Amino acid sequence: MSRTSTKRPAAPLVPPDFVRERYAKVLPPGEVLALEALFVLRAGVQAIDNVVSRWLGDDALTPGRWQVLAVLWSRDRPVPQREIVEALKVSRANVSMLVEALQKEGQITASPDPADGRQVLVSLTPAGHEVTERLVRETAGKLRSSLALSDDELRLLADLMARIFK
Repeated sequence: MSRTSTKRPAAPLVPPDFVRERYAKVLPPGEVLALEALFVLRAGVQAIDNVVSRWLGDDALTPGRWQVLAVLWSRDRPVPQREIVEALKVSRANVSMLVEALQKEGQITASPDPADGRQVLVSLTPAGHEVTERLVRETAGKLRSSLALSDDELRLLADLMARIFK
């Protein structure tokens, strides 16, 4: 597998040796591996979340807000709020808070669905569309560089993560 020439310092072991050693004393090897994978996944998610937060900081966005904008951008039409909940696999309350914050920032509009007043339709404002279009391109490029994986490695990573979290 080929890697880019970017060298990064070796990451500390996750979990630390003392945790790994304790696991090995009380668990079968397969279960030790599962717990090690959990530590690595959590550390990876936190690291990526921190990096993406820094990239989005100039636009005063959080990763959650950016994901809502990306869902709306990809649909290119007003979207029922429940579709955002389904797409992001988060709670209605979480999406409601994100939608409210993005409305206050002028990135989106939300209004009752004329066909079903119980539903809320959410759409990008022109400013929201512009910022999302730019950030989709910028973030994809930065993430690609940061991950420093080949196309095959990225595909494998995506496939493995999809299997784990389906």
